[in-house]
Parts: sequence; structure tokens; C-alpha cells
Amino acid sequence: MSMRKWTGGVVVMAMLAAGTTASAQFGNQENNPRPDSRHGYQIDTNNSALLIFPDLRTAPAPDWVKPGIRLTYYSASATIPRSYVGGMVQDPKGDWVDPKSGKKYRMDDAASASGHGYSQLDVISLTDDAVVLDLRALGIEGVDGPVRPISASGLTTLPGAAADWWVNPDVLNKTVDNLNGSGMRSVRTTYKAAGQEFDAVWVSTQTGNGSISYVIDLTGGMLLHNATCTSTGPTGTNNLNGVPTQIGGSTSLGQTTFVGMRQIHTPWERSPMPRSLNGVRQLVYDGQTRMTVEGVSADIPMRAIVEITGRGPDFIQFKKTVKTDTRGSIMQQPDAVSSCVSGMHQLLPLCIPPQSLAQLRNGQVIDKDPVTKVNTFVSFMGQDTSGNNVVTLTEFIADNATRTDYVYEAASGILCAVQMTDPTLHTQTTLYRVK
Repeated sequence: MSMRKWTGGVVVMAMLAAGTTASAQFGNQENNPRPDSRHGYQIDTNNSALLIFPDLRTAPAPDWVKPGIRLTYYSASATIPRSYVGGMVQDPKGDWVDPKSGKKYRMDDAASASGHGYSQLDVISLTDDAVVLDLRALGIEGVDGPVRPISASGLTTLPGAAADWWVNPDVLNKTVDNLNGSGMRSVRTTYKAAGQEFDAVWVSTQTGNGSISYVIDLTGGMLLHNATCTSTGPTGTNNLNGVPTQIGGSTSLGQTTFVGMRQIHTPWERSPMPRSLNGVRQLVYDGQTRMTVEGVSADIPMRAIVEITGRGPDFIQFKKTVKTDTRGSIMQQPDAVSSCVSGMHQLLPLCIPPQSLAQLRNGQVIDKDPVTKVNTFVSFMGQDTSGNNVVTLTEFIADNATRTDYVYEAASGILCAVQMTDPTLHTQTTLYRVK
């Protein structure tokens, strides 16, 4: 059970949860899946908890797990160098000389990094054999600034063992006292989180280069806290100015703590999947990221490809590939690929039923998250500049913070354009559906 990192990702990966028009009106202002041929969707069983609790393979989800439930966790991580020196790099202008070869080297400082933010998972579907999760990570700017979308992905897994986030409590309670031994230890305890006190179990596992610990609610089976520590040894020792000096090596620390649970409601949550997605295998979006520095702008072409890979009774699975054209740039960027899901219990799905869009009103608030302060609301209803009827839903965080506009075609309900504006990074990314 390795905690999925909250850091990483690409701006557009967080933008496109889903998106036929050009120049739409924006708002005012891998796991290892197992194909399931019986149902037409894939279930991820890549979970080491199944080795410890094999009964989880057939166990149901905890009683509190319902479509629309959102769990929020605070996460933080840091990498601490084990030496001041990260490495020696051959450099004809370097200050260090190997007396044996005469080659010159420069000494690179050891790198360190840290950050914090929130991990959120929304349950968007629950069937007899699968639970479907929409996973998002949001970083906090500075110490207590507004959040910024970092990454977005989806996971379809077993109801009784949803990755690190929960396990069936009946299976847990039957086994928890027998986990001691072979580098593993468990202790029943109490734990305070989100203003509550839980009867819990603390499980710690020693690994070859660190440790992983979990605190799990014994009543509901929910993850309350996770902590990791991983160390890498020095890559070598160099004689610097006559003094043997270790080079490389670091310790990585991470922790995740439960902040709260709530039920999200959407105006389309009781609707079936839109018929406009029937038979659709691929959606393609073209656009660019505009970067503006000191009044000078540059456009970087982009393409996002959505390939539908599975269909359930009230959800779809898709692979999202974002291609950035960096030809001629010194910073080459590989394709960004992620597995995603979409369903009717999602705030910003790939497609919203047209009848649900028609019932919205301009300015209507869809959701306000009390932790991240992200507001989702209707920012525009009407015709874009091409005369097509559209509805725009906007994620608004705060003034001078990231804003994302999702433009839906009123006739089909399919997301037809997305625009993310990030004042801090001086970027605006715009994508339109082209096929």
C-alpha cells in the first residue's frame, strides 16, 4: 500500500477532465488494470493490501462509501540531502581537478525540495465489483496561499480495498492483531483527525530503505494518516581539497492526514450517462499555452486526445494524452498520459446531459469546497462568437489565483473547450474540441 504522491503533473492534466466549436465564449472573466470483459470496464487490482488481507478481493465497500462522497487529506513532502554535494560533473572550467587524469570537474550543490497541499478523492460510482474514484491534487502556494491544481486522474478498483484510502473494516478487524512480525507491527490506538477521535490501528512496515506507516479507522476502515520515509545512500566519495566528502544521497519524507468527508451533490447526479457519448471512441482538442513575461507573449501549441477505454452503468474510463509542441525549444516535454474517469456524480464531467444544462441558470453556484475554497459555478449561458449555444462552468479559487472555465455544448452536453488562467505563472492555456 504505497501512498500516491500528491505532487507532480502538468497544468493541462489538471484542466481537462473531459471538451465542437471554435472560439467558444469563456466565463465572465498506470497502474496495472485487469480487463473485465463481463462489464466492459477495467478494475485495478494492483494493491499490496490484497496480499495481507486476501478476503478484501470479495469484500464490499464500507457502509459510508456512496457516490458523491468526497474525502480530503492534507499532504506534505520534503527531500533532504544527505550531503551538501549532489555530484561531480566534468567541466573544462571546473575548479576541481582529478590528479590522476588531469580532468576538471565542477561540484553541483545537492538539491532539496518541499511542498504541501491537499489530496481529494470523489466517489463517482459504486457497483458490486468496483468503486470509481476521481482523484485530484492541489498545491498550496507558499505557507497559506490559495491552492493550485497540480494533477487529476481516475481509478477504478475493488470496493473493499480502494488503494490506500480504505479497507473493509470487517476484514481489517479480523486480521489486525495478527500483523506483527516480518518487518510489520500493528497497535490498536486512538487517533484525532478532522475534529474527531477514532478507534484506530497503527500499522508500520519496515522496508529495505525506509518505513511506511498507516493509521486506519477500525470502525469505518478509512485511512486517517500515512507517513513515509525513504533514504538513498551516497553515490560515492570524492577527495575535495584533501578532505574525503560524501556525494549524493537523500532522505524523502511524506505525510498525509485526513481533513474531512462530505457529500457532494450535482444537478445531474440522478441522470443517466448522456446518449451523445454512445459510440464515441475518441475526442481531440487543439490549442495552445500562452506565456507572457514582461509584456512579451509566446504561444506553445498543444493537443489533448481523449480515448474512451471502458464503460460502466453510470461512468466511463478514458486515457488522456497531452502533447506539447516544443520543437525549437531548449525545453523538450514528453507526452503526458493519465488514466481518468467521468460520471454523473462528478462536478465537472466529460459530458453533462443536455436537459441538465438547460435547467441551470447564470450565476448558479454548483459547489463550494470548505477546505480548498474552490467554488464551482455557472459563469455563462448563451451563444459563443460562432453562434453556438454553450454553458460555461467555472472553477474559481480566489482573485489573482488559478481560474478554469469548462465550456459545454448545449445540444450534446459534451465538453467543447477549456481555458485555464494562472496569473502566478503568467500562462493561459486554451483548448477547443476539433473532432
